[in-house]
Order: sequence, then C-alpha cells, then structure tokens
Amino acid sequence: MTGYANSIVESLGFFPVGMDMEVLEQMETYSNAILMLGLIFDIIILLFIILSVLLIYSLLMIQVESKSFEFGVMRMVGLSKFGIINMILLQGFMFVVPSVIVGFGLSFPSLSILYQNLFDADMGVDTKPVPSSFAVLQAIIVGLVIPLLSSIVPIQNALSKSLNDSLDLQRSKTQAVFVEILDSDN
Repeated sequence: MTGYANSIVESLGFFPVGMDMEVLEQMETYSNAILMLGLIFDIIILLFIILSVLLIYSLLMIQVESKSFEFGVMRMVGLSKFGIINMILLQGFMFVVPSVIVGFGLSFPSLSILYQNLFDADMGVDTKPVPSSFAVLQAIIVGLVIPLLSSIVPIQNALSKSLNDSLDLQRSKTQAVFVEILDSDN
C-alpha cells in the first residue's frame, strides 16, 4: 500500500503533496496482534517438537536397553558400529514416517472444512484448501530432524557398551548405588 502511494506521489512531481492513509493506520493494530499470534504459534510448535524429540528418545532408549544382548550378538557376528547406528536411526524414522503421512492425510480434509466454514461462508473468499509448498517443506524437515535429534543419546548408549557387557546374561544391567547415612549422635 505504501509502495503504491509512493509511486503516486512520485508521479505528481516535487510539489508539496501529503498523503493521509487512514486505513493503513487502522491496520497497524491488527499487524501487532498478528505478530503476537505468530509468536505464540511458533512457541507452541517448538514445544511440540521438543515433546516429540523426548517421546522418540524415550522409546529408542527403552529399545536399546532391552535389545543390548541382540546388539552384542550382531556385533559378534560382524556388524559394524555404522550398522548399529543405521539400525537405531531407521527405528527412529519408523516412528516418524507414519505420523508425517497421517498428518498430511488429515491436513487436506481439516483445511477444506476450516476454509469452507470460515472463509467461504463468512467472508465470501474463494480459496483452495491446499497447504503451501513452504508448509510441506517445513513438515518434511521437522519430520527428518526429530528422529535425528532423538537418536543421538541412544546411539551413544548402544556404542558405549563393550561386547562382553552386552553378551553377559548373568549380571544385571542396572547399576546399584550404595548410600550410607551417618548420624553424628550414634
């Protein structure tokens, strides 16, 4: 709007011309509200990403701890550390890929219902309920980053165990902690 107004003032010449854009001044309050809503939505998205990373991390840690014997047998047979890393990363991606597919599958009907109820009925705006290419790219990048971040500690945990500790079934895998409390009166 200001670019269009500036081109009009420029075409009028160097005479003292003043423009009063009342609509733009009224829209400034809405601009600040939209900015705050965008910030709130970004914080919510960040929280969902952190929760997803923690959820997949806990699932991968449970799997790595429960399959330490199988990892030991595979390493004894000849599986390299790179193979273990690939197995854990693949398991992390197996948690995320179905959710991305279901998310894209549910986005089209929900966007069409949202657009149909809000924009067509109330505002008379004809829009297409298709996510933008930026939204699709952002969803795919987040879908790739979440399992990568979640897999860091489980990979370190799986690779830190020696072959002897992984294959030993006699000893418990949990480490005991002995705490002795001394009272100065006794």
